[in-house]
Amino acid sequence: MGWPGWTRVPGQLARASEIATVLWSSGFRWLVAALGLRVCVSMGCRLFCATRLRQCPHHADMALPLPDRMRQALERLGPTFVKVGQMVALRPDYVPLEYAQALRRLHDRVSPFPGSEARRVVEQELGRPLADVFAEFDEEPFAAASLSQVHRAVLPDGRPAAVKVQRPGIAEQMRRDLELLAFLARRLERRRPQTLGFHPAATVAELAETTRRELDFRQEARTGLRVRAAFAGNAHIVIPWIDRERTTARVLTMQLVEGTPPAPAAQLRAAGLDPDRLLRVGVEATVEQLFQLGLFHADPHPGNLLFLPGDRVCFLDFGMFGRLRPRDRRRVGYMVWALVDGDYDAVAERLLGFARLTPDATPDRFREALEEVVEDWYAGDTDGSVAQLLLRELALGARHGVVFPRELMLVARALVGINATITLIAPDTRFSDLLQPALPTLREALLPGIHGLTQAVERHRFDYLELVTDLPDLIPEIVAHLREPPSPAPDATTVARRHLPTATTAALLAGAVAGLAGYAARRSRN
Repeated sequence: MGWPGWTRVPGQLARASEIATVLWSSGFRWLVAALGLRVCVSMGCRLFCATRLRQCPHHADMALPLPDRMRQALERLGPTFVKVGQMVALRPDYVPLEYAQALRRLHDRVSPFPGSEARRVVEQELGRPLADVFAEFDEEPFAAASLSQVHRAVLPDGRPAAVKVQRPGIAEQMRRDLELLAFLARRLERRRPQTLGFHPAATVAELAETTRRELDFRQEARTGLRVRAAFAGNAHIVIPWIDRERTTARVLTMQLVEGTPPAPAAQLRAAGLDPDRLLRVGVEATVEQLFQLGLFHADPHPGNLLFLPGDRVCFLDFGMFGRLRPRDRRRVGYMVWALVDGDYDAVAERLLGFARLTPDATPDRFREALEEVVEDWYAGDTDGSVAQLLLRELALGARHGVVFPRELMLVARALVGINATITLIAPDTRFSDLLQPALPTLREALLPGIHGLTQAVERHRFDYLELVTDLPDLIPEIVAHLREPPSPAPDATTVARRHLPTATTAALLAGAVAGLAGYAARRSRN
């Protein structure tokens, strides 16, 4: 195999050969060719595939559709590729929707590593013998995934704890795999320019940054602490406490929470729980995270939730989370509000407010296609899930040059996760129905009162001051610009970002002046 201008250790070449073998024997020979991998694929594999005498050890089930075969191939290639699939599943604007849906079913469960290795990692990270850190530590993990596994422990003060320990060598393995993937992505873009619309190199770069954060457990700890503080006054939401003294980049010590996992409503009732109440609490908590806190659990699927006595909901595992700035919270909130209220004419404009348009974008066609999708949804001709509707809307983007940010995809993932939990508990219940009672909370978050406006003025007072003081110099420039004849055939990006008209500009300036006047008056009274 040739690697022009690229020299790597033999291990990387062997890994590239393994990737090619798994893809080739799973029916993705075109992808092997597109990547330019001229490797000696296992002759045994070729023989099994040609004669079908018995199942090839690398082979996916060829009776499965292509999207499911891709999922199986990624699982065979290990943790880095599982993460690749999980990220691509977040980007239905990068890949066909059927692939995104198949990849959301990727399994992240692997065999645990030895407890003695976990002990060594904990002692190395905390710098003390295990007996000095924990009163008890169970070397047999009760959960294992590709990046880590979790052990039961007891703190010296008697509190039960869960200790998440990073898999030895996983950071280096993923670094090497991502380096190789970055090379292959650039190679694919050079050899097949038509793949540029699917952003291979950008996807790998995004995955590398996400993986870097996910491999640093201190980030997960900080997120968990912030969300726990935000829900401190909510008796129905439980966020595990974090033991910061016993937490490092590779070890995370937190509260051990034991409860009932999501299950069909009848099973929950048999356990003494109220499924209807649990669903309302979970949806209200999701709305609060998204639109008030702006820091949200991006993967609230059934495996990351527990139900506790008193109809309490516990959110687990903040390794994948999303952030929304105040402006983005409002944009997402308006979109969800419009969907739930049935005002689908506003949905396209809300989405385009998030989007970046490519030079050849066709936003008008995007609006038309989006209108058809939403009309079908309201007519009941498709899956009634708001989450699935949002995914279909985002999937339209790539066809029309409309590119959405990662955070919007994480919102979609959060909605898909909570919808999966709802479907498991009450298959006939729609997420939009559960959102209806939460609309007052949503509206309150999106329509700030006097206190919220005052805070905004204080936060942006210097921007308003600069705008007001620069106004005498700006007015002639604005008037001259408005008097210019329109340019012929502006591109889509220019249309989407054209200057505000005079009335809007005047309103903005008037608001700035009024805000500053109110701020100055309040300051003078103080």
